[in-house]
Amino acid sequence: MFDLTEEDVKAVYEQLKDRYDLFLTNALSMDDGFEEDCPILVGRSEGYILWLYEYGGDFVLDILNAEMTAGTHWHPNDVEQAVEDIAYFFENEPKYKLHRFPKR
Repeated sequence: MFDLTEEDVKAVYEQLKDRYDLFLTNALSMDDGFEEDCPILVGRSEGYILWLYEYGGDFVLDILNAEMTAGTHWHPNDVEQAVEDIAYFFENEPKYKLHRFPKR
């Protein structure tokens, strides 16, 4: 059941903002291909970029390389899982299996 909201993205931010280098912005201000505006949580660590946003009642957690030429994503089930995934991103030296984006 998809019932996450933009307020849940803000709740994740509130839990983590004092622990990690994160900022909350809106998708259209990033000019990164988003077609709809929504709050988006952004962080950077160990050569990776993290985005967390809500789409269609579901969380989307994107991990991109610094050049934004490859990435991966998954869907945390709730605020607690999103907090855990983001903490892991910052506290470990994760090795994500990234997939190359097609050239535009």
